[in-house]
Amino acid sequence: MSRLHRYSVAVLRTVFGAFFAFSGLNHIFAFWQPPAPHTAAGRAFMAGLEASGFVEPLVGVLFVYAGVALMAARLVPLALLLLAAPIVVIFGYHFVTEGRTLGPHLPLLAIYLILAWEERGAWHAMFAARGKAAGTEPAPLSPAF
Repeated sequence: MSRLHRYSVAVLRTVFGAFFAFSGLNHIFAFWQPPAPHTAAGRAFMAGLEASGFVEPLVGVLFVYAGVALMAARLVPLALLLLAAPIVVIFGYHFVTEGRTLGPHLPLLAIYLILAWEERGAWHAMFAARGKAAGTEPAPLSPAF
């Protein structure tokens, strides 16, 4: 892996982590108001999240943890795994509910996929099929971190 590639991935990871740390703190402390939804479905979705009373702070804590882990380059595969579902929800909200084909969800998804691809080796053990069929023993897990 070239030096430029390593530095580019480190910068992407740090910026991505800073974005989620900031967003998570905003979910907890509400110091910045994001733009209001444009559609009735978007308003209903956001109202439901806010009315629950626990989703916003929970997402905030998750974002802060994942963002700090990404910025510190510690437990990056876990941080990316924790962000997988929120990334899908963010993409679905903007693309489906708000009907935006272009917007902030596209670079967010692209950066996530780049970082996830870089960590693909760490996730091999999670997605590898293991079993005891016909006398085969599961391969021992080796630490990828």
